[in-house]
Amino acid sequence: MPTNLQIAYNGAMVLLMGLLIGLEREHSQAEDEPLFAGVRTFPLITLIGFVCGLVARVGSVWVLPVALVGVGALAVASYVVKARGPHRGATTEFVAILAFVLGALTAFDYLIPAAAFAVVTTLILSMKAPLHQLAEKIQKDEIYAILKFGIVTVVVLPLLPNRAFGPFEVLNPRLIWWLVVLISGVSMVGYVMMRFWGARQGTAVAGILGGLASSTAVTFGFSQKAREAEASAARYFALGIVIASTVMLLRVLFLVWVIYPGLGMSLALPIAFPAGLGIVLAFVLWRKKEGQTEAKLELKNPMELGQALKFGLLFAVVLLVSRAAHHYFGSAGVYVASALAGLTDVDAITVSAARLAFDHVLSPNTANASILLASAMNTLVKGGIALVIGGRSLQRIIGPMFLALFLVSLVACLVVAKS
Repeated sequence: MPTNLQIAYNGAMVLLMGLLIGLEREHSQAEDEPLFAGVRTFPLITLIGFVCGLVARVGSVWVLPVALVGVGALAVASYVVKARGPHRGATTEFVAILAFVLGALTAFDYLIPAAAFAVVTTLILSMKAPLHQLAEKIQKDEIYAILKFGIVTVVVLPLLPNRAFGPFEVLNPRLIWWLVVLISGVSMVGYVMMRFWGARQGTAVAGILGGLASSTAVTFGFSQKAREAEASAARYFALGIVIASTVMLLRVLFLVWVIYPGLGMSLALPIAFPAGLGIVLAFVLWRKKEGQTEAKLELKNPMELGQALKFGLLFAVVLLVSRAAHHYFGSAGVYVASALAGLTDVDAITVSAARLAFDHVLSPNTANASILLASAMNTLVKGGIALVIGGRSLQRIIGPMFLALFLVSLVACLVVAKS
């Protein structure tokens, strides 16, 4: 059993959890809506859960489920009364039951998870309007695509063999699909945020969010818009392209860190140079922007099963080619494979190099240098896209900037390769 001091501390934290939830509920209630629980009731509900949990710990286990049934009965009664009027939402009643459970969790020494759940719950409750707006913007086809991806992942992933096979024994089906889920998840964050914010918040925000999903798609979209827009807007679209390419570098670092934290730590310094230059260039463009321009990008849903399967196949090919190149040609072969892979997709070579380094096939320096080289080549390709599609006004701005980004990334690659 906890000491009296621990009980007092945990009890105070339980009251704060209830107070936090109660404040949000009281502020979010409509004026004509009956209030089941607010700033006074929710702290009492969490405290009841906490006390019942303590009583259950000393032997009277039956107290906890009985109290939970009692709170549930009050919530049901409140909903029945409220449903007779114009308001039929049951959010507050469900949250009241959750508040009781959070108090009980704290009694069983799960204070940190309970506090985290309380904060997350309050955040979700306070985002009612934005979440409803997001639900309106996400189409049915996109929801079906996410569901199909999730079903395939949940059902198929546990069934995939967790062993390497094939040439050089580098193809692990479960690992490959797990990395597909990782890449798709990161891209999905950017995609959802783009759907919610990108269309109305200008090229800077669109560049940040689009860079999480696909910096190449941002480059294509903004280059086309720059050609169609007035010459004075070219600098604004250049800002979005530079930001997206900078976010791509940070995304690469995040993926490496997730797969192999040690490699991510050693990659942080060299990749900071091109990323830092990108931030400086974006700041210069931001200070010199001519006007306000809205931007809207059309991105593919990264959770579409076809897209995920294509990336999985691409990752398997890049992984196999990188391993074969290292076996037959050493580090030079890996660099050639990285340069070629970077022309199309930097994610595949990033996760391949990180995984090969994790398996001690590649040295950390070789893996990081190959990632930097792929990033440099990908930057070069995006610069070429902007030059070809974007028109003269965009060409004059993007050309020198992307050349500088490419050279800095290449120098970082050479320094890491030779160190």
